[in-house]
Amino acid sequence: MITERIDGVTGIPTDYLRTICPPPRAIKVSLSDACQFQCGFCARKDGESAGPMPWPMYRKLVDEMVAEGIDEIGLFYIGEPMLAKDLVKAVKYAKDSGISYAFLTTNGALANKAKVESLMEAGLDSLKFSFNYADGLQLKQVANVSPSNFDKIIQNIKDAREVRDHFGYKCGIYASSIMLDGEQGKKMQAAVERIKPYVDEHYWLPLYSFGGQTEFGKPVRGNPGRLDRMREPLPCWAVFTEGHVTSAGDVSLCCFDSHHRWVVGNLAEVSFMEAFNSAEAQLLRTAHLNKDVSGTACSFCAVGS
Repeated sequence: MITERIDGVTGIPTDYLRTICPPPRAIKVSLSDACQFQCGFCARKDGESAGPMPWPMYRKLVDEMVAEGIDEIGLFYIGEPMLAKDLVKAVKYAKDSGISYAFLTTNGALANKAKVESLMEAGLDSLKFSFNYADGLQLKQVANVSPSNFDKIIQNIKDAREVRDHFGYKCGIYASSIMLDGEQGKKMQAAVERIKPYVDEHYWLPLYSFGGQTEFGKPVRGNPGRLDRMREPLPCWAVFTEGHVTSAGDVSLCCFDSHHRWVVGNLAEVSFMEAFNSAEAQLLRTAHLNKDVSGTACSFCAVGS
């Protein structure tokens, strides 16, 4: 199940608790940093969007992943993956190259039946819907898109399950939601009940700080993982066990780096592993291992000041 994979990354295995790390368990890569939603709680809000990732850069990254034994790729990082024109092609290339697990997370509005079928046929192993709105009105207020997208998202989740089951594709279908309290929490729980019959697993997330974003409620510090298995903010797993690459080829040590504060190299200049274990990366990991990130880009997110 998806939560077992998440816990395997956020738990930080002992052999990753060092300044120079082994190849990460997985790499998330943006083929496009664009998104049609403008959610106030998202790390991408007010961030810059580069153009699509050049295909040769993506191919080189996948080839390096295979050579380094990194066998999980997330075809999303910043932005909405369904906007990327090479998404299906990227899944197929990764799977044909020997990547064992290709996954992505989507807001769901563009995940129509035809697109989902093509992704599953290409070999997608996991499709997760980020389901964070109780109804169409709230979707409009938070994401600044038409309320009709809410019903479209629910229908797309149902259609994804139908496609998977009808054709027998081996793709997990999942959903996650941010847990809030009060009346909003009750509304969200009711909305989640509408999609639960169509997903293999649903899990709740705390309201992350998103690298310092504080506009949507009162977020917890850092990224503690899912609600049922939260961990301390320091050391942060994103600095040690997971890779992140923007569509411009920037390698980042943060899972929410839409503002390029944690960039440690660019794939146009160095290999992924050279960036991942660069001098800058080692300094940041040292701060995390010492549990003192004052003066670093992680200070506000992990400490709150």
